[in-house]
Amino acid sequence: MKIFDPKLKQRPGRYLAQVSLATLSLVVLLWAAELLSGAAVPQAVLVAAIASTAFVLFISPRRDNARPRRVIGGHAIALTIGGALAAFTGTPWGQDLVSDVPMLFAVYAAGGVGLSMLAMAATDTEHGPAAGTALGVVAHSFSWALIGFVAASVLVLAAVHGLLRSRLEDLD
Repeated sequence: MKIFDPKLKQRPGRYLAQVSLATLSLVVLLWAAELLSGAAVPQAVLVAAIASTAFVLFISPRRDNARPRRVIGGHAIALTIGGALAAFTGTPWGQDLVSDVPMLFAVYAAGGVGLSMLAMAATDTEHGPAAGTALGVVAHSFSWALIGFVAASVLVLAAVHGLLRSRLEDLD
């Protein structure tokens, strides 16, 4: 039983470099979000989804899940479906419905994730971390700033990955 990947011992600099790139990208994105909003980003689920995308792009940069079509497309689908459902709950009728039926929110949030998963599978844009984006957007009230933060974060991560992909290796 091995605790550490044998490749780590052979190329520790590669591991450190790629994880540092992911970390630096996230620092810049979160710093920008803090500057734009005036406060720390409270949407923990969305931040986790973005961090998970960074993991995929910088730990497994050559895998199918790191292709731009899947990264950008998966998050775009999740933002669209999650945003539509969040916009619905922002209406007076939607607010009444969710507050009157306590268990409805769980069904509603899970449904948003399920619909996003189905749409990603149907369009060949499967990207696991985007499921977290769908959940995060559904769980929070609709906000263009939130949609913009996630979209910009995904595009920045995809751009950094695209620029450096020829120098990145799969570490898994």
